[in-house]
Amino acid sequence: MKPALLLILLLISAAVAPTPAYTQEPDLRTQAVLLLEKANSVSMAPDLPNLERTDTFHVSNPDSRARDGSFSRVVIQGVGRREETTFGDYHLVSVWQGNTLKTTRSTEIAPAEVVTVMRLTPIYLVRLDQADVVKAILDKQIDDLPAHCIEFETIVGQSHQQNEICVDASNGTIVMEKLGNRVIENRGFFSFAGALVPSSITLSSLDGGPQLEISQTMAVLDNTSANVLAAPPDATTLRRCTTYRRAIGQSMPQPLRGNGETEVDIVVRGVIGTDGKVHDALVQSSERTDLNPEALSVVSQWVFSPPMCDGKPNSAEASFVLHFYGR
Repeated sequence: MKPALLLILLLISAAVAPTPAYTQEPDLRTQAVLLLEKANSVSMAPDLPNLERTDTFHVSNPDSRARDGSFSRVVIQGVGRREETTFGDYHLVSVWQGNTLKTTRSTEIAPAEVVTVMRLTPIYLVRLDQADVVKAILDKQIDDLPAHCIEFETIVGQSHQQNEICVDASNGTIVMEKLGNRVIENRGFFSFAGALVPSSITLSSLDGGPQLEISQTMAVLDNTSANVLAAPPDATTLRRCTTYRRAIGQSMPQPLRGNGETEVDIVVRGVIGTDGKVHDALVQSSERTDLNPEALSVVSQWVFSPPMCDGKPNSAEASFVLHFYGR
């Protein structure tokens, strides 16, 4: 299953065994693909105006270091955009104009909750890929409204994940996504620039209740004066690379294998520095929190040839997947 939105993070993972083929009804898969393609189409604006978007979010996870946050984006088409994120003691302001980026941030790495908000907004869209096997398409009621629900299994190596995506039977929008243990619910759709966008997004786990609640608004920007894109006076100015080479792994050991039959993946984020080492690492998502310290320890041993910007070593944020076999 592939997200339909673009991510700026570099994803680094050890190679996995090819996925075996599983049979499915061709007509059923075709119908599922068409439902998701329509869902993507109705929630993607063909031509965006100057806009102002505001998201506020509340975190219910008791382990979170903060509870409430906000994200705003102002875009002047053809000129630039300004984004500001606040969550607890984390504060980031970024202003893009031409080939320059002016930015100031309280810490180098964004909290996991902020990254999740960025992934879910304005809406989390997906497409089926070769690892997904469609099992059924059922008619159900979601929030008392008729919906077509695609039940499918994602098979990667020995891992089998049961999933379900439901689209509104009348307008085609994605109203519910059950991806493994996580459930995303989209409600209160409004029209903006020819696209249908949810005003409310909730992320829950099947065994733990709501984890994240997001409220979202979008409006056409009337005021396009220069101060709309103003950057803080202490912002650092960066320039777009003319030539860029991504980081190249030199040594990326994986955790030691266990004697069991289970497979566990943990995603860690950090910064690959100019020295080729991983700095400021934190766990983004984990299927086994007891393995988190080991995952961070293993990533701290990874070594890269650093990213290169115009021939000079550069730093870059990245995501790393740790595979725990038999643990």
